Amino acid sequence: MILRGLPAALFGILLAIGPGACAPERPPTVPEIEAFLGVALPPGHRDLHAVNEAGIDRLMRLGFDAPAAEADAVAARLVPDGLAPGLDRGLLILGTGLPGWPAAWPEGSAGGETLIPGRRSRKVVVGPAGPGRRRVWVAVFTL
Repeated sequence: MILRGLPAALFGILLAIGPGACAPERPPTVPEIEAFLGVALPPGHRDLHAVNEAGIDRLMRLGFDAPAAEADAVAARLVPDGLAPGLDRGLLILGTGLPGWPAAWPEGSAGGETLIPGRRSRKVVVGPAGPGRRRVWVAVFTL
């Protein structure tokens, strides 16, 4: 009868492991970030925080500030169908505990998601970051 509880126990272990199941690596370089995103970071970006994890799949999460026009342009390249006010698509939970990742999106944030040929997905949220600047949060992962 021990086997009866085994699937529930395995499910509990998998839940406890969560998105951190991949092994964190050294912080990715800007060229590595841009290669995996498939989009160049804006020239005026600052305060970049990025984490790359690889196991069976790969997950890269990052956040940065940029001048508003540059942030909007990169968001449009990341999510060509556009962002919707208040839309999260599960991005908030993907960054739990990461430096620079908020516990809640700031008021006025917009988000979206797109699938990339080659079995990848991008999730993006853009929010205010002070006068003339926006904060961009991104998660890109293989499917």
